[in-house]
Formats: sequence, C-alpha cells, structure tokens
Amino acid sequence: MSYDTDVPPHLSAQPAATPAPVDAPKPNTAMLKGDIDSGRSGDKVEVFDPGMAMLGTCEEAGGNALSPKDIARARLAEIKERWRLSPRKPGYAHDRADPTLVLYVGFIGVAGVGLSAAIWLVRAAA
Repeated sequence: MSYDTDVPPHLSAQPAATPAPVDAPKPNTAMLKGDIDSGRSGDKVEVFDPGMAMLGTCEEAGGNALSPKDIARARLAEIKERWRLSPRKPGYAHDRADPTLVLYVGFIGVAGVGLSAAIWLVRAAA
C-alpha cells in the first residue's frame, strides 16, 4: 500500500456520518457521539472527532452503565434543549456571522487613526 506522502491518511478530517434519528429505539452512547460529531448538537463542526475513551466508558468501568433512557434524555438535551431552545446562537463555524473579529479589527483601525492624528497634531503645534 502506498500513499502520496510519508504520513498515512487519518479520519479526523473526514465528514462525520449522518447520526441515527433521535427517536431511534434503544439509543446507545455511539449514537450520542454521532450527534455531537455530525454537528447536530450545534457546538462543533461536522467532522470525525477521535476520542481516547468513548462516551459512557467511565460509567461502565464504575459499574453504573447508562440506561437507554438516560442516553435518550442526553441526546434530546444535546439536540433540542441545549441549542434550539436556548438564546445562545451557534457560532461562526456553523455558517453564522460573528461580528467579534470585524469589531476588533475596526477598533484597532480607529485607534490607529486616532493615535496618528494625535501625534500629527502634537507635532504641528510644536
């Protein structure tokens, strides 16, 4: 097997697969991770996110595995209640305009012009 470069390809730049429907019977933690990776939850872009430990691993190791009911509630909270019904809007990564950078650059520009004008006035008065 040969690659174009010495570095083999990785999956982290691949688009995430379409997650299972929210009302799927017997939800599991892989479905919850699919919701997050696909961008359905609204807090990240739609790419595969490799994790060291899958969601729910700690609960299983501790002897308190999540029930399908708990996972369904978490999926619903991640999708509907957290983002669609909250006043917080998705950020720039989700095709929304974020004016912060424009305002910052504008402020730096206005401050630079103001400082230049002040220096010019001081030199003209002297």
